[in-house]
Amino acid sequence: MNRRAAIKLGASLGVLAGAGLAGGYMLLPPGPSRRLEPVDSLARRLYTSLDTDQRAETCVSYDHPLRQYHNRGVWGGGRSIFLGFNRDQRQILTDLLYSGLSTEGRGRVPEEDLTRWAGVHEMRVLICGDPTAKPYQVILTGTHLNLRLGGKSTEGAAFGGPQIYGDQRGNEVAGLPGNVYRDQFLLGQRLLRSLDGGRRKQALLEEAPVQTGIELQGRHGSFPGLPVAALAPEGKALTRELAEKILSTYPPDDVTFARECLTANGGVDALFLSYYQHGEDGDIPEAQVFRLEGPSAVFYFRGYPHVHAFLNVAMDGDAPLSVGEPLGTNPRWLDRAGVKALFESALRAQTGADLAYYSEGAVAGRLHPGLVRSGDIYSLESWQERAEVVGVKGSDLSAALLATFHDQKIVVNSEKTYKVATTEYLADNPSEKIGRISGRRRGEMLRDLTVSYLKSHGFQQG
Repeated sequence: MNRRAAIKLGASLGVLAGAGLAGGYMLLPPGPSRRLEPVDSLARRLYTSLDTDQRAETCVSYDHPLRQYHNRGVWGGGRSIFLGFNRDQRQILTDLLYSGLSTEGRGRVPEEDLTRWAGVHEMRVLICGDPTAKPYQVILTGTHLNLRLGGKSTEGAAFGGPQIYGDQRGNEVAGLPGNVYRDQFLLGQRLLRSLDGGRRKQALLEEAPVQTGIELQGRHGSFPGLPVAALAPEGKALTRELAEKILSTYPPDDVTFARECLTANGGVDALFLSYYQHGEDGDIPEAQVFRLEGPSAVFYFRGYPHVHAFLNVAMDGDAPLSVGEPLGTNPRWLDRAGVKALFESALRAQTGADLAYYSEGAVAGRLHPGLVRSGDIYSLESWQERAEVVGVKGSDLSAALLATFHDQKIVVNSEKTYKVATTEYLADNPSEKIGRISGRRRGEMLRDLTVSYLKSHGFQQG
């Protein structure tokens, strides 16, 4: 079972298992109230209604690293709505979901595949800060959803940080039939088809970036694809229409600030347009994966095999959202290989293992240069994996680990059992990457282990 299948199965089983504990009225998610209160009012009502146990699991400080966390298929902390709140509170949470969307968005996000049946019951809620005394942020997370409520962040991030949406329908079918977000795909496809041969060749790239790689690069960034400024008038108009279509899911006040962020950084004309032909799931049908990116914005529509889409906009791409405890200064961008090396160094140092292994294919993005905080690591290790130390006899080591030993000029003793630090996922699926294991010891979350490592070791300079 691959990671995506495991996440989906876990989400489905979680909802079904919870449903088995209750019946009748309790099973049905509340519908939205006929009159929706503003987000601020609803957030205050929810916050003041929490008992001690609910508050302990739901609430963190505004500067907690979880405020920065995002991933399209893993819950982002907080408390299960179905199992953790009474009916009145779940009504408030339903109203928060709807109040945190535009009129158009209320016909999209609540109609996503799981959400249209389970409503807020399939979500978790995290409250960062105190809604009775701003700043605060409420974050609803679930399968295909990361919805931030409460407006722009104190750091100048539109919507408070990255927004994520998606829908399963039309899975692995060209054209995304029946998908809630098919109109965004069709507009992107229309834009691609409007390009002449030269511009199309420049916009159409081979390999799609990792879906969660939405870091802002700032004014000195390197952006793939075709400059929007180089488009014909029709292409520029379609690009603006596409950006507005994506933004239109969210409340008007939030969208107004997002537009201000874009304008302050050169507008839509300062973005670059790219389409992709191949990704982690194979060949991509025409225009189903596209990206608009510039100094302070990333619009990433990943429409194959189905929709996972990401939106990250800020006022200053050179000072992106970065939350939590300062950990040190990173001298350069860390890409997949660099992130792999960082996690392996942390795993080995913090566990005392003989060797560490982290799959480069699991890297969820890049780490920006400059001051790094704990929230940056929470976003970087967005699978929320635990570390594990496994025992592997020298004669049972995988080819990958034997190569690593060789690179470090370590002579392998075939009779010795080596301690290998890795992740829980890889320990569950060890044969190809690690070898045949003879024992395992569970550790702390990899993100927390890496935070501890950087606090004591810092970044390698030079």
